[in-house]
Amino acid sequence: MSINQEIENTHLTKRVALIIYLKSVSDQYKLRHYGDIVYFSKKMKYCILYVNRKEAKDVKNQIVQLDFVNYVEISPEEKVNLDSQHIEGQLVKMAKEAEKKLQLEQEKNEDQMQSFRYILTIVLPK
Repeated sequence: MSINQEIENTHLTKRVALIIYLKSVSDQYKLRHYGDIVYFSKKMKYCILYVNRKEAKDVKNQIVQLDFVNYVEISPEEKVNLDSQHIEGQLVKMAKEAEKKLQLEQEKNEDQMQSFRYILTIVLPK
């Protein structure tokens, strides 16, 4: 069972993240009455705002109309598969890819060492 399914069965308030791109850095404070700001980036001029899932589309439409907002999107976290079998499969795949890279690197280093030994035998005869 995924984490999202487990949360659905609890009495917790379901929340979703809105990613809001701003025109000006100082305007982020004006968003506080729409939800909880959990992250803000001065360099990239965006913030992440958590709102109730039921109200997300309405809040998004209200925020889009503000003059200091460039763009608003709802976080795609619902589409992320957090099932343990899926995650284990990804880990196994990543481990195999890392092992192949390591093996290729070791073969490359071994080839370089052989060519270096060959050059040494030519340059430094016994």
